[in-house]
Amino acid sequence: MRFGIGAGRQIRLASWHPNMEILSAVLLFLASVTMTFAAADPAALKAELVRTEAEFFGYALAHGFNEAVHAYIADDGFVANSLTLGRDAPADRVTTDPAKSPRRTDVIRWQPLHAEVAASGDLGYTWGVAESAPGKEGPFKPYGIYVTIWKRQPDGKWKFVYDAATILSADRIDAFVREHFPKAGTTEKAKE
Repeated sequence: MRFGIGAGRQIRLASWHPNMEILSAVLLFLASVTMTFAAADPAALKAELVRTEAEFFGYALAHGFNEAVHAYIADDGFVANSLTLGRDAPADRVTTDPAKSPRRTDVIRWQPLHAEVAASGDLGYTWGVAESAPGKEGPFKPYGIYVTIWKRQPDGKWKFVYDAATILSADRIDAFVREHFPKAGTTEKAKE
Protein backbone atom coordinates (compact mmCIF):
# COMPACT_ATOMS: atom_id res chain seq x y z
CA MET A 1 0.00 0.00 0.00
CA ARG A 2 1.34 3.43 -0.88
CA PHE A 3 0.18 6.91 0.03
CA GLY A 4 1.41 10.11 -1.51
CA ILE A 5 2.55 13.07 0.60
CA GLY A 6 2.89 15.79 -1.96
CA ALA A 7 5.91 16.58 -4.16
CA GLY A 8 6.44 12.97 -5.16
CA ARG A 9 7.07 11.59 -1.65
CA GLN A 10 5.47 8.32 -0.75
CA ILE A 11 5.08 6.26 2.41
CA ARG A 12 4.86 2.53 2.14
CA LEU A 13 2.86 0.78 4.85
CA ALA A 14 3.49 -2.90 5.27
CA SER A 15 0.50 -4.99 6.29
CA TRP A 16 2.66 -7.04 8.73
CA HIS A 17 6.20 -6.59 9.92
CA PRO A 18 8.32 -9.14 11.88
CA ASN A 19 8.76 -6.57 14.69
CA MET A 20 4.97 -6.45 15.04
CA GLU A 21 5.04 -10.15 15.95
CA ILE A 22 7.53 -9.50 18.74
CA LEU A 23 5.54 -6.49 19.96
CA SER A 24 2.34 -8.55 19.99
CA ALA A 25 4.02 -11.31 22.00
CA VAL A 26 5.39 -8.82 24.54
CA LEU A 27 2.00 -7.11 24.93
CA LEU A 28 0.26 -10.47 25.37
CA PHE A 29 2.80 -11.50 28.02
CA LEU A 30 2.42 -8.21 29.93
CA ALA A 31 -1.36 -8.48 29.84
CA SER A 32 -1.28 -12.04 31.20
CA VAL A 33 1.16 -11.10 33.98
CA THR A 34 -0.98 -8.12 34.97
CA MET A 35 -4.15 -10.22 35.03
CA THR A 36 -2.45 -13.02 36.99
CA PHE A 37 -1.09 -10.58 39.60
CA ALA A 38 -4.39 -8.73 39.94
CA ALA A 39 -6.39 -11.94 40.34
CA ALA A 40 -3.97 -13.68 42.71
CA ASP A 41 -5.40 -16.28 45.03
CA PRO A 42 -5.50 -15.03 48.66
CA ALA A 43 -4.25 -18.38 49.97
CA ALA A 44 -1.35 -18.30 47.51
CA LEU A 45 -0.47 -14.75 48.60
CA LYS A 46 -0.46 -15.80 52.28
CA ALA A 47 1.73 -18.81 51.45
CA GLU A 48 4.12 -16.53 49.57
CA LEU A 49 4.33 -14.17 52.54
CA VAL A 50 4.91 -17.02 55.02
CA ARG A 51 7.60 -18.39 52.67
CA THR A 52 9.27 -14.94 52.64
CA GLU A 53 9.17 -14.92 56.46
CA ALA A 54 10.82 -18.37 56.48
CA GLU A 55 13.50 -17.15 54.07
CA PHE A 56 14.10 -14.14 56.34
CA PHE A 57 14.55 -16.51 59.31
CA GLY A 58 16.84 -18.80 57.30
CA TYR A 59 18.95 -15.85 56.23
CA ALA A 60 19.20 -14.74 59.87
CA LEU A 61 20.46 -18.19 60.91
CA ALA A 62 23.03 -18.25 58.13
CA HIS A 63 24.24 -14.63 58.28
CA GLY A 64 23.12 -13.19 61.62
CA PHE A 65 20.11 -11.12 62.60
CA ASN A 66 21.57 -7.73 61.65
CA GLU A 67 22.46 -8.90 58.15
CA ALA A 68 19.02 -10.44 57.73
CA VAL A 69 17.30 -7.22 58.74
CA HIS A 70 19.43 -5.32 56.24
CA ALA A 71 18.53 -7.82 53.50
CA TYR A 72 14.77 -7.83 54.17
CA ILE A 73 13.97 -4.29 55.33
CA ALA A 74 12.39 -1.87 52.86
CA ASP A 75 14.19 1.38 52.15
CA ASP A 76 11.73 3.14 54.48
CA GLY A 77 11.28 0.24 56.92
CA PHE A 78 11.25 0.58 60.69
CA VAL A 79 12.38 -1.78 63.48
CA ALA A 80 10.55 -0.55 66.57
CA ASN A 81 12.58 -2.35 69.24
CA SER A 82 15.83 -0.76 68.10
CA LEU A 83 14.41 2.48 66.65
CA THR A 84 16.05 1.63 63.34
CA LEU A 85 14.63 3.65 60.47
CA GLY A 86 15.45 2.75 56.90
CA ARG A 87 17.64 0.35 55.03
CA ASP A 88 20.66 2.63 55.29
CA ALA A 89 20.66 2.69 59.11
CA PRO A 90 23.90 1.42 60.66
CA ALA A 91 23.78 -2.34 61.34
CA ASP A 92 24.49 -1.89 65.07
CA ARG A 93 21.17 0.03 65.41
CA VAL A 94 19.26 -3.19 64.68
CA THR A 95 20.23 -4.74 68.02
CA THR A 96 17.54 -4.14 70.61
CA ASP A 97 17.82 -3.08 74.24
CA PRO A 98 19.95 -5.82 75.85
CA ALA A 99 18.04 -5.57 79.13
CA LYS A 100 14.83 -6.70 77.41
CA SER A 101 15.99 -8.83 74.50
CA PRO A 102 18.19 -11.89 73.99
CA ARG A 103 21.93 -11.43 74.41
CA ARG A 104 23.73 -10.18 71.31
CA THR A 105 25.39 -13.56 70.93
CA ASP A 106 22.08 -15.45 71.04
CA VAL A 107 20.50 -16.90 67.94
CA ILE A 108 16.99 -15.63 67.30
CA ARG A 109 14.35 -17.68 65.55
CA TRP A 110 10.70 -17.05 64.92
CA GLN A 111 7.69 -18.68 63.35
CA PRO A 112 4.53 -17.00 62.13
CA LEU A 113 1.28 -18.14 63.74
CA HIS A 114 -0.86 -15.95 61.50
CA ALA A 115 -0.53 -14.14 58.18
CA GLU A 116 -2.84 -11.94 56.12
CA VAL A 117 -2.44 -10.22 52.77
CA ALA A 118 -4.54 -7.34 51.40
CA ALA A 119 -6.76 -8.16 48.42
CA SER A 120 -4.53 -5.88 46.33
CA GLY A 121 -1.62 -8.25 47.00
CA ASP A 122 0.79 -5.46 47.89
CA LEU A 123 0.58 -5.31 51.71
CA GLY A 124 0.49 -8.01 54.37
CA TYR A 125 1.46 -8.90 57.90
CA THR A 126 2.71 -11.84 59.92
CA TRP A 127 2.91 -12.39 63.64
CA GLY A 128 4.11 -15.19 65.84
CA VAL A 129 6.49 -16.36 68.56
CA ALA A 130 10.12 -15.22 68.74
CA GLU A 131 12.65 -17.43 70.54
CA SER A 132 16.34 -17.24 71.37
CA ALA A 133 19.12 -19.68 72.18
CA PRO A 134 22.86 -19.52 72.78
CA GLY A 135 23.47 -21.41 69.51
CA LYS A 136 21.74 -22.73 66.38
CA GLU A 137 21.15 -26.09 68.05
CA GLY A 138 19.28 -24.57 71.01
CA PRO A 139 17.80 -25.00 73.46
CA PHE A 140 15.43 -22.25 72.34
CA LYS A 141 13.41 -20.27 74.85
CA PRO A 142 10.45 -18.05 73.89
CA TYR A 143 10.94 -14.39 74.73
CA GLY A 144 8.25 -12.51 72.84
CA ILE A 145 5.53 -12.12 70.26
CA TYR A 146 6.50 -10.30 67.07
CA VAL A 147 4.56 -8.58 64.30
CA THR A 148 5.98 -7.75 60.89
CA ILE A 149 4.23 -5.68 58.23
CA TRP A 150 5.34 -6.48 54.70
CA LYS A 151 5.05 -4.46 51.47
CA ARG A 152 5.54 -5.81 47.96
CA GLN A 153 8.28 -3.85 46.22
CA PRO A 154 8.28 -2.76 42.55
CA ASP A 155 10.45 -5.80 41.72
CA GLY A 156 7.75 -8.11 43.17
CA LYS A 157 9.71 -9.09 46.30
CA TRP A 158 8.35 -8.64 49.82
CA LYS A 159 10.29 -6.35 52.19
CA PHE A 160 9.18 -5.43 55.68
CA VAL A 161 8.17 -1.88 56.52
CA TYR A 162 7.57 -2.47 60.26
CA ASP A 163 8.88 -5.02 62.73
CA ALA A 164 8.42 -5.16 66.50
CA ALA A 165 8.40 -7.69 69.32
CA THR A 166 6.70 -7.55 72.69
CA ILE A 167 8.95 -9.08 75.34
CA LEU A 168 7.07 -11.59 77.51
CA SER A 169 7.90 -14.49 79.82
CA ALA A 170 8.15 -17.97 78.31
CA ASP A 171 5.27 -19.17 80.52
CA ARG A 172 2.91 -16.48 79.24
CA ILE A 173 3.83 -17.24 75.64
CA ASP A 174 3.34 -20.99 76.13
CA ALA A 175 -0.09 -20.44 77.73
CA PHE A 176 -1.13 -18.14 74.86
CA VAL A 177 -0.01 -20.60 72.17
CA ARG A 178 -1.72 -23.56 73.91
CA GLU A 179 -4.97 -21.61 74.24
CA HIS A 180 -5.18 -20.06 70.78
CA PHE A 181 -3.05 -22.30 68.56
CA PRO A 182 -3.21 -25.86 69.93
CA LYS A 183 -2.10 -27.37 66.59
CA ALA A 184 1.10 -25.32 66.72
CA GLY A 185 2.14 -27.11 69.90
CA THR A 186 3.95 -25.42 72.72
CA THR A 187 7.43 -24.26 73.33
CA GLU A 188 7.85 -26.71 76.25
CA LYS A 189 10.58 -28.55 74.32
CA ALA A 190 12.56 -25.33 74.30
CA LYS A 191 12.69 -25.29 78.09
CA GLU A 192 14.14 -28.79 78.39
